[in-house]
Amino acid sequence: MKKENQFYNWIKENAKGLYIIKIEHSLSVGIPDCLTILDGVINLIELKQINNNTLENWGLNKYQKAFHIKHNQAGGRCFILVNTQKQRALKLLRLGAGGYSHIITQPKTKDGLIEIFNAIKNFKNSV
Repeated sequence: MKKENQFYNWIKENAKGLYIIKIEHSLSVGIPDCLTILDGVINLIELKQINNNTLENWGLNKYQKAFHIKHNQAGGRCFILVNTQKQRALKLLRLGAGGYSHIITQPKTKDGLIEIFNAIKNFKNSV
């Protein structure tokens, strides 16, 4: 099983009660891995699993970067959730024309994941 699939399964197990579905498909080049609806608002989330914080572009390829930038510029809500394995932390990021923005870091725990989803729910687009 791919590491990002394991990460997704961990999220599903620890985010019971939240609507979250996997949308990744081989034909969806650049489209994020998951969709969640929080308080009636659609949010797209790209999942990344890394071993350290120095990974260039947080592991996003050029198609993923282009999707995030265009989607967020259009007023959409698209995030990157990074599982930093060595630090056992979750980092929530956003990518726009100005680069990456760090939103919140939490421990990789059920409570930390709840805080990540609260940050997504409370995020205010600045278009």
